Amino acid sequence: MALSNAFKKAVEDNSVRKIRIMLKDSLLVDPSFGRFNEMIQAASSVEGLYDEHNGKELVENQSEWDNAYMDRLMVQVVDNFSHERLEHLKKVVRYLVPVSPKKDSRAGNETGGSSTTTFNGSPYQKQKREDQKFGDYRKIAGGVVGGFAGAGVGTLFSMSGVALVSVVVVGAVAGGAVATTLTERK
Repeated sequence: MALSNAFKKAVEDNSVRKIRIMLKDSLLVDPSFGRFNEMIQAASSVEGLYDEHNGKELVENQSEWDNAYMDRLMVQVVDNFSHERLEHLKKVVRYLVPVSPKKDSRAGNETGGSSTTTFNGSPYQKQKREDQKFGDYRKIAGGVVGGFAGAGVGTLFSMSGVALVSVVVVGAVAGGAVATTLTERK
């Protein structure tokens, strides 16, 4: 995976906030965390990237993990980028956005993911897996807007001829607008 020019520039400029935002966004864009690991390696020399954990409780009970909780963690990690919070966030993302085991061509080993989540057996997840398998799955992603984070990751697929859209938005938009274009599958 190649690092984006925006990320390279943020590292070059020691822009801690931008780096944190791009790192946390990468967890949703690539829930195998390959991109995150590459980015964290590139930013390892940036001073002040990590914080001490602020002591805020991290919910360990997986039955309480849902998208709303993940969204709160995504917002909190920008202001408290601690190792503890990051590791917890990665567990939550892995739980809510399971990655099917596949061969990681870069490391030559298995990348895993949770195969049993609270909604993994839902009709949505079943259809999503089928759409991914047959190439009918689209990802939609946004990026930095107006100097602050505005990230969205979503899916578009068709079920019984009806187009469905699911979008997760994390961050804030200041002084800007976000536009997304969806293309219809023929």
